[in-house]
Amino acid sequence: MTNKILDPSYYDLIIDNTIVAEYDTGDNITNLNERHSLLHVRTNNNDMCNLGLYPYHRFPSIFTLNSIVSHDASGITSVQRNPYLSLYGQGVLIALIDTGICYQHEAFCYSDHSSRIVSIWDQTIEDGNAPEGFSYGSEYTKNMINLALKSVNPLEIVPSTDEDGHGSALASVAAGSIKTEKGFAGVAPESELVIVKLKSAKKILKDLYSIPEDRLCFQESDVMLGLNYVFQVAKKLNRPIAVCLGLGTSQGCHDGSGATSNYISYLSQISKVGISVASAMEAN
Repeated sequence: MTNKILDPSYYDLIIDNTIVAEYDTGDNITNLNERHSLLHVRTNNNDMCNLGLYPYHRFPSIFTLNSIVSHDASGITSVQRNPYLSLYGQGVLIALIDTGICYQHEAFCYSDHSSRIVSIWDQTIEDGNAPEGFSYGSEYTKNMINLALKSVNPLEIVPSTDEDGHGSALASVAAGSIKTEKGFAGVAPESELVIVKLKSAKKILKDLYSIPEDRLCFQESDVMLGLNYVFQVAKKLNRPIAVCLGLGTSQGCHDGSGATSNYISYLSQISKVGISVASAMEAN
């Protein structure tokens, strides 16, 4: 059976769960989270004039990468060194939904060279096992990552990489291990990481928004599934989680009622969940 969430000939339309029953479900529906689902609609041509023929709720917006800055400018270093606080992220999970992570880098390892990464969901790899409750990509656990780190050829065991480097850079700022000799430490260097590597947006969605095929960007539905995944990991481990979403889009309604904004608002009200979204130059 074709996995329609990966099939480039299907649009993935975001609908509210309250109207799922109105559609032919089966493999035409993928659950995103407690509030939204995807309706997969096949397109036989790319004539944009025909898009109004399909019953849809909303097309996923396109997200792209935002910039990063040093955490010193925000005063976090002084908070870390305050003797009454000493907040280094002990017991906390930090989640990055981005371009992946260079898991072999020393910034993401303990002093004994074992990994500080709890799990990686790589949406771009289909050779491994998808996370429980999800239909695509491959999940790599801490045990698998530690086995890879001890191997002569780590990528043969855990083939996930960060070709762009944006996700690894964000992860190092947020949670890089303390390297005194190099004068470096992340914001929460004693936390552990949950990583989602997003797959590229489908070509038909890029065509819809007139985005060149070679541009690095991601579709909203994959971001929402990434949010769902990291929340499920934290829930399973009963750990507090801080989610860093270093992505942005100028699309959508801009009033907080969009699908992703709505879901983030929902998650943010749950105990032990904190979410930070980059605003870049579009804050106003």
